Amino acid sequence: MRVETQVAYILHKRPYRDTSQILDVFTRDYGRVSLMSRGSRNPKAKVAGLLQILSPLLVSWGGRGDLFFLNSVELADLKPPGLKGKSLKSAMYVNELLIYMLHKNDVHTDVFDLYHECLYDLREILNIEKTLRLFEKKLLQSLGFGLNLVTDADTGKPVEKHCHYAYHFEHGPVLCQENRQSKHNPVLSGGSLIAYENNQFESEHHFSEIKSLMRYVLNGHLGHQKLRSRELFRKSTRLIDPVSA
Repeated sequence: MRVETQVAYILHKRPYRDTSQILDVFTRDYGRVSLMSRGSRNPKAKVAGLLQILSPLLVSWGGRGDLFFLNSVELADLKPPGLKGKSLKSAMYVNELLIYMLHKNDVHTDVFDLYHECLYDLREILNIEKTLRLFEKKLLQSLGFGLNLVTDADTGKPVEKHCHYAYHFEHGPVLCQENRQSKHNPVLSGGSLIAYENNQFESEHHFSEIKSLMRYVLNGHLGHQKLRSRELFRKSTRLIDPVSA
């Protein structure tokens, strides 16, 4: 198998032997692939400075099996998003989420485009929270795990703005009392659910409730997998926490 000049992002990389590394690469036309980059950890290697996470690349590879060999790499004709601080930490969270949610070699062109857009949107520091919540929702939709946000899962009635609902994994919102306390199911106002459906967050209260909802839903899909990127936020000033644990 030989693939030429694919637009790609490196999601993760790890050392291999003395001077090589294994790259977890997300491509538009081939999904996630593992690439062996021989000798690229040698400071004198020509590609050493190109293999940067969050930088749009053009890569070529070949080989057989589940691990291919990187043949060439060059910068794509796009300016890297240049993320730092909270924006960088958020992007690392997005990368880790993709690693766990996407199977290798499964093609998801819509997710690739969503990811590309998300990275550049994360440059807007005041919109990080909104960018992350919308990315999470659209990612689940693209993978066939779309959320029911506007229909009571038990009765089929439309969610009402001033009512409250307990959200059940892979089922949806169920009408409940506002003061209900649950260790297992987040309770949200109908207003927050409707706002999320419409991609229009109207208050910090909406953000807080939707954050709790997505923490609950994503934990259900991740199972026992723990996102290391969450630790970055717990150890920081907590000014932003994509899925606060």
